[in-house]
Amino acid sequence: MTEPVVGGHRYRMTVRARLALTYSALLTGAGIVLLSIIYAFMRFVPTYDLVPAASVPAATLDPVAPSPLPSPSEGSSPAASTVPAELLINSTDQMLNVLLGVSVIVLLVLAVAGIAVGWAVAGRMLRPLQYINGAARKAANGDLQQRIHLTGPRDEISELATNFDEMLAQLERSFAASKRFALNASHELRTPLATSRAMLDVAIAQDHDEEARAVFDRLRIMNERSIETVEALLDLAKIQSSTARPELIDLAAAASEVVSACRAEAVAHGVRVEAQLDAATVEVEPVLLRQLLTNLVQNAVRHNIDDGVVTVRTGTDAAGAAEFEISNSGVVLDEGMLAGLSEPFARAAGRTAGSSTRGHGLGLSIVSAIVDRFRGTLELEPRPDGGLRAIVRIPAAAATSS
Repeated sequence: MTEPVVGGHRYRMTVRARLALTYSALLTGAGIVLLSIIYAFMRFVPTYDLVPAASVPAATLDPVAPSPLPSPSEGSSPAASTVPAELLINSTDQMLNVLLGVSVIVLLVLAVAGIAVGWAVAGRMLRPLQYINGAARKAANGDLQQRIHLTGPRDEISELATNFDEMLAQLERSFAASKRFALNASHELRTPLATSRAMLDVAIAQDHDEEARAVFDRLRIMNERSIETVEALLDLAKIQSSTARPELIDLAAAASEVVSACRAEAVAHGVRVEAQLDAATVEVEPVLLRQLLTNLVQNAVRHNIDDGVVTVRTGTDAAGAAEFEISNSGVVLDEGMLAGLSEPFARAAGRTAGSSTRGHGLGLSIVSAIVDRFRGTLELEPRPDGGLRAIVRIPAAAATSS
């Protein structure tokens, strides 16, 4: 049996409704069994000897005697002359039919009462699951600090709530330890890398041997990439711990500033940037929004081809969410590799690209983390003629601030 489809989604009855119907079915089934036993017993076990109701013989009535007329004071009300109707049973079949009819009415009442009582009881029993569901939704959005703290009798639902709280606590500790490690490791690496850069600069300035300068130049490039990677790791670790207050920002204006800042790098790489910026208001942290847009634009410029193009568009979708779309030319990408592009150190050419690859492989990871913080969505799809299209949707300002 297939489930009905409502509004493009398969309709599924709630657990509360299923429990209410189950309670009603059990109650009605028990009533059917009980009344069936009673009916069978009343039909086949006793032997009935019903006596017709006593009646007045017609011979005892005096046909000559005039019938008494009501006096004017007594009136002639129809109600006074009407005999109350009585349920008269003068056969076994009539009695059993009456029993059957009353039983059907009682069963209908039991079914309706069972649904009402079952609905109330199921709602009370399932109410703790609503708290667990709300906590799971918040945890999915990144809030690992909230707890359920369910009170009440010790049962399966309370054990589930307790285990869920313990899982959230362990996840919070794990994420906190991971962030501390990333921050500490990045801080520890910044100093020796900065020192190495200074020493290489001195060596390049003092050594005039061409072969040695070429080696120093290559070391300088590798050192710069290491510094960029460390800075990106620091940024990735600081995103979730950001304490900046959200502000109302025009997405088009922010995108225009980022495109202007990255245009020199695009020109240097021979990439043309085209922008179509329509107004769209978001309420987010300005620093994180600028970082998100910068990483997307730089990723589109750096992972491009000679004489390539980057297209930037802002606006709102049908649901009112702010939308930032960027696409770039490039090599043809496989649909299967898109899911891993937002992972750390992942590139379209592979997870560990060669030294000639521009970038550090953390751009889309930072973008994905910021989008999650904004409670938005990030969609990546390959362009048919090569390259990548990225679409970021951020909820409307009122929805984000709630």
